[in-house]
Amino acid sequence: MIAVLSELERQQEVSLAVEMFRVIQKQDWYTPDVYVYKDLIIALARCKKLDETMELWENMRKEGLFPDSQTYAEVIRGFLADGSPADAMNIFEDMKKSPDPPEELPFRILLKGLLPHPLLRNRVKQDFGEIFPDQHVYDPPEEIFGLR
Repeated sequence: MIAVLSELERQQEVSLAVEMFRVIQKQDWYTPDVYVYKDLIIALARCKKLDETMELWENMRKEGLFPDSQTYAEVIRGFLADGSPADAMNIFEDMKKSPDPPEELPFRILLKGLLPHPLLRNRVKQDFGEIFPDQHVYDPPEEIFGLR
């Protein structure tokens, strides 16, 4: 039998994991680990705890660590699902400054999520074209999404 966690149980587990991480950070033997940050940030973003997500994001950056493409994608997705395209764009701008070259996935998530925001979408689309000149951006007909 597969146990399925309720939304509340999942949020409680994520909160407990973040609390444990903060205790660990205070230990003398603690060393920053990008993978621990990644897992916690993605879990917080999926639970729509975006303030906590960004707090951990800032802590990670202060420790000299940079998110990977999946982390960028999940945080962008979280902000778009929350109805915060401006915050998603801030993460996008951060991604473009990362020392690692961006991957397509965060761009595609942002392009899809910004369909109701054509000015922002066009800016992302232009950057996508410059970074991935051989790739195509699908522009769906406006009537499919009820955009006018």
